[in-house]
Amino acid sequence: MEPLEPRISSRFAEVDRILEALLGLSDPGVIELSLERLIDRVAGHSERSEMTERAMSLGLRIHEAARRLARKQASTHNSIAWSLPYDLTVRVFSMLDTRSVCHAAATCSMFNKCAMDSLCYQYIDLTSAETKVNNSVVFAMVQRAAKNLQSLKLGMQSVALRGTRFCQSMVFAAHNPVDTSSFSWHDRRSEQGKISCFLTRSCLLPLTLGNGAIGGLLRQLHLYNIDAMDTATLCTALSVCRSLFDFAVVGLNVNLKQTLKSLSSFCPCLEHLFFESSGTGGDESLKSSTCFDIVNGCPLLSSLALRRFKLNDHKVQILLKVDINS
Repeated sequence: MEPLEPRISSRFAEVDRILEALLGLSDPGVIELSLERLIDRVAGHSERSEMTERAMSLGLRIHEAARRLARKQASTHNSIAWSLPYDLTVRVFSMLDTRSVCHAAATCSMFNKCAMDSLCYQYIDLTSAETKVNNSVVFAMVQRAAKNLQSLKLGMQSVALRGTRFCQSMVFAAHNPVDTSSFSWHDRRSEQGKISCFLTRSCLLPLTLGNGAIGGLLRQLHLYNIDAMDTATLCTALSVCRSLFDFAVVGLNVNLKQTLKSLSSFCPCLEHLFFESSGTGGDESLKSSTCFDIVNGCPLLSSLALRRFKLNDHKVQILLKVDINS
């Protein structure tokens, strides 16, 4: 660090003495009395106002400087007290849920640096009812995860059913269609819509950027009650998700036939599929040819649930890979 000019050094020394004297006051209340006397000595009203504004500005700057120094000191202390090196800290953070990672990032600058690592965002879950998430948050996290992104969950999931394993629920729904009438995320739609409105169809745009470099490695995609999502946008996102093996759609206003067509065309690794209609009526647009396409295009599909759709026995047999002629 280059030495300061004598004049500047003298100026700093003067400021140091003033701050040291202020911080050394045994009764900080005298500052208010002293400031009041100084302002009373000024003749004009505008001059008094100007001096008051300058005092407020100076106090704010001192306050902000003290806060920055406090964060710096805390970070220095944590870097000494925290025994784990950077790579192990990142590994620990990568095991946390998305919300916990964000809380850790706000703790201190050292944790913030670790929490910004792309490995901490492999599994992004932004379905918490307590958090209002918009497209900017999704975009930032997906970009931060980059090619390490493995799972993305967006929208508003039912509190009562959060944490339920989808693979289990889909198998149960496929083999026991009569017994699953109470198993629905759609029942809480009035509550979920309050949060989901913050997301629009653009929330999936980051997956398609760079010729789908990020979406191409995505393994799991769950979308809940995003009212603004449309079929074209969803299918565009699916067209780059060629490694997808777990896909769930709940309460979206999208066409089943077109969505299944995209899955059969672009997602050959798909193993688990859960699709619940946003409406109360059935979707008659699903053709037998579409059923054949999803079975042939996704040969690894092992668990399937299509809720709130009208499917005749012939289509069900196709989807369950039952020999129709037997």
